[in-house]
Amino acid sequence: MPAALEGLRIVDLSQVWAGPLALKLLGDLGADVIKVESGRRMDSARGDPDPRAGTAILPGGEPGPRPWNRAGHFNDRNRSKRGVCLDLTMPEGIAALKRLAAASDVVAESYRFGVLERLGAGYGALREAKPDLVYVSFSSQGATGPERAYGSYGAILEQTAGIAAITGYRGGPPRNSGAFFPDPVVAVLGAGAILAAVRRRDRTGEGAFVDLSQREAATSIVPEPLLDYEMNGRVQGPRGNRHPVHAPQGVYPCAGEDAWLALGVRSDAEWRALAETIGGSALAADARFATLLARRARHDELDARIADWTRGRGAREAMETLQAAGVPAGMAHRGDTLLGDPQLAARGFWERVDHPEAGSIPHLGRPFRLSRTPGATRRPAPLLGQHTREVLGGVAGLSEEELDALDALGVTRDVPDGAPGARPGRPERA
Repeated sequence: MPAALEGLRIVDLSQVWAGPLALKLLGDLGADVIKVESGRRMDSARGDPDPRAGTAILPGGEPGPRPWNRAGHFNDRNRSKRGVCLDLTMPEGIAALKRLAAASDVVAESYRFGVLERLGAGYGALREAKPDLVYVSFSSQGATGPERAYGSYGAILEQTAGIAAITGYRGGPPRNSGAFFPDPVVAVLGAGAILAAVRRRDRTGEGAFVDLSQREAATSIVPEPLLDYEMNGRVQGPRGNRHPVHAPQGVYPCAGEDAWLALGVRSDAEWRALAETIGGSALAADARFATLLARRARHDELDARIADWTRGRGAREAMETLQAAGVPAGMAHRGDTLLGDPQLAARGFWERVDHPEAGSIPHLGRPFRLSRTPGATRRPAPLLGQHTREVLGGVAGLSEEELDALDALGVTRDVPDGAPGARPGRPERA
């Protein structure tokens, strides 16, 4: 059976996490995703091109002679893609990009607003090459408004989207999640937006400009604090791990180093199951904790009772014991315990991918399962410029003479600035 998105071609001009992950998911489902970088401006997730810099997560911590091809973040988020080098600061690079866009269905980018327009590769320019093009902008703030030219990473978006304001310990200052949480959220929403725009194009014959503001997408996941202020005038702050209604809820220490268990009680029945497990019939019958309001009033006391029980058990043991009793509970994983998790293993979530320079590495699967077209990693992440001639010749239709000319000009050079032995490109246009 053919892949779900077989026949769909996407030009990927995005960087770092949100855009690359969105397009990686579509590549897993069969889309031909073509990653465009250059020796002047490769995806920053590849890290520093100098092997001595040590700025990327590398297999075994070893940079090798070309560390930009071994970077873990890049290689995870750019699987199922082909890689092309085109210097878009040069008119010859823009001309080649337009020919590539003319042979594609979608162009997706995450540049600051106005950058590609100034280079001659914005929506208007590429639509001339492909009238029904779907053009998706993963911009920080969107294409309109007073902050449209601002850039950002996920840590900044946690601030501007209001997520940090409700993250942290009770009574403490706002904090980042530590995981750049908006990026994967934007990625999944972005993949859906691309598919919706392509479906509309197939029905109407019309292309589209998809203005996907990462800030707005991130804000959409915290509606409760916004509505609470809008309707009640209350400004929510950090509340730690506690739920605004249910009790008890928290993250509790377990036996071992940095081992924790999260649990949440949503009903009187779940409370009785928890109480029987950690304190026997006496605790389950204790009238001081019989109702939700009573448990919320004595939350600190309950936290201490639960922590006394969890400290004597490993996190997985505690989780399985409580789950068996009907209490929602889960161990807080570390990277090493995630790779060995039996649930993820049973579902085949981890995919081992053989990369020509990074070696054999287990990677994340997809956060969904499709019964008839399940999807899979179709190829490892590309080496910088690995498929330049293959794609520009076979897809964009450039001749061997034209490809040689681009190489001679440095438009398609595949060694990044700053790498030992790199040849400089032509000076950037004003």
